[in-house]
Amino acid sequence: MQRKRRGKKLMGRIVNPTLMRMGMNAIKKNVDSYGSNYRKAKSTLARYSNEAISAKGEAVDAMINQVLCYESVMDMFIVVAESMIKDCDEMSIRVGDEYLNEDSILEMLKVQKEIRQRCSERIDDYRHKQTQFATLTPLAEHCRMQVNLNAAAKERADVAITALNNKIKKIDEIESNTNNLFLESKSALAELNKCISELDKSGKGGFTYDSMPAWAVAMNSDLLDKYTKSMLSKGRLNEDFVKKFSNLTIAEMTPVEKAVYNKYTDFLLFDAKPEDMNKVVKHYYKRTIDGVLERKKSADELVAALNLKMNIHCMTSPKDVDSRTLERCTILSVALTRSDAYKIGDITLKDGHYHYKYKKYRYSDSNNASPITSQEEYTTEEVSSTPTLGADNLSEHKVEYLKKLLRKDLKEELIEMTINVGYDFAMPELRISEKLLKGGIETYLECSETAGKKGEFGINSGGISTVSNSFKLRTSMAIPKTKEGELIYNMYPTNETADRIDFYNEVFKHYGKDPIKLDDALNYPEDANKNLKNLEAQMKKKPYKYNNDDFKDLGRLNEAYLKK
Repeated sequence: MQRKRRGKKLMGRIVNPTLMRMGMNAIKKNVDSYGSNYRKAKSTLARYSNEAISAKGEAVDAMINQVLCYESVMDMFIVVAESMIKDCDEMSIRVGDEYLNEDSILEMLKVQKEIRQRCSERIDDYRHKQTQFATLTPLAEHCRMQVNLNAAAKERADVAITALNNKIKKIDEIESNTNNLFLESKSALAELNKCISELDKSGKGGFTYDSMPAWAVAMNSDLLDKYTKSMLSKGRLNEDFVKKFSNLTIAEMTPVEKAVYNKYTDFLLFDAKPEDMNKVVKHYYKRTIDGVLERKKSADELVAALNLKMNIHCMTSPKDVDSRTLERCTILSVALTRSDAYKIGDITLKDGHYHYKYKKYRYSDSNNASPITSQEEYTTEEVSSTPTLGADNLSEHKVEYLKKLLRKDLKEELIEMTINVGYDFAMPELRISEKLLKGGIETYLECSETAGKKGEFGINSGGISTVSNSFKLRTSMAIPKTKEGELIYNMYPTNETADRIDFYNEVFKHYGKDPIKLDDALNYPEDANKNLKNLEAQMKKKPYKYNNDDFKDLGRLNEAYLKK
């Protein structure tokens, strides 16, 4: 809101809601158009930089740094654009619906004050005369009537003055509430212009950034701070933030976005409440033309990131991870991997366990275009800290077939991405042990071999107890509430798992067998269990020597290993 000059006189403030909203809408449209173009360009550059990051050479490094600088500038502009749009919306709300002209109001206020003054003077005058003409009844009555008439006029003037003062007060409030709008955006745009000038200079002589320039580092730090602040509102996930990241794939993320994505997955695993998880589920599906829902690619990536981070956390935690955290990861995996969703459901926490209820569909066998819908619900159970008990509990919940092990039913490109940049976005601040780095993803957290695999496994009593106990794996289940549902389970490692796999793989090596990878144990425990049983059969024929003792069964070998 600004004052204008009329000749030498400074004009009063004017609030014209209609014109102001038209102006705000025009700004929003313009800013959104630029923002949309920047988003497209940024996603293209991000894909390029993510693919080129493995290339070597000084020229390549300079080029990548140059591209990352462009990404940062675009990212900051998008953030500023979003801030400007919010400010436009706030301005449209704050201006109200009343046309207010300060000069006109002040003029009317002046008139009403003059009326009030005249009425006050006349009241005093007629009261004095009324006293003088007390004995002359007609004159005294006339004076009394004049006092009442002027008192009524004065009262009307007082009402008008109050109303007019309220209008001035309203102008003051509008000015106070809108003064700070766009200031942050204005400052950010000024800084952006400087950075763009720097980029323009650097681009004329080829790629010159052998390292990230100070202004880019500062911008990225500012961006990370802005993103982090926008993630939560009063301690809970901001829905706009969730929506933004639901429309981003890992390949489209800038380094700053990956960093905040890491904070986002941390929050989901360790701090999220059902209301937060429901916001996530809501935005990671999209409606198809036939009216049903399908997962966005970002949903599969989020499940991969959550499971990868959960596995790392389980392997590096000095104590057993609590059941609630593991159950949270499992229920999110269930809710984000539904291929039969007709209507998004709700995650709730009841009796200490998570429930996910949604509406599923199946198409009729006839040529009926409308899908047949029904309710499906999954419930988590306590994750036993004792591996054998967890396996036994799973056996108690046996079904005819386990279909679609959802936690790993992922596309080839997603899994490849998980291997290439998984640690980068899952837990960049964590320094994985030397053993994990050397044996690396190939030995412990190899995901590529499970790409797109689906299996049907019969569950028999004790079917995974050996592998669970041998490798110290914990079982987290999601139990269906209908006959049509699938028994879904996740296997999670512990801080003992890596060492145990190393130990047993030495035994496998001794008998000329291929090693078991953690991925095999987590995704195909029945198969891993068979491998251990086959190993034990060979041990019975030819005992395994350990600490100068011969062992013919895995149970005794395991006991000896624990006593070392």
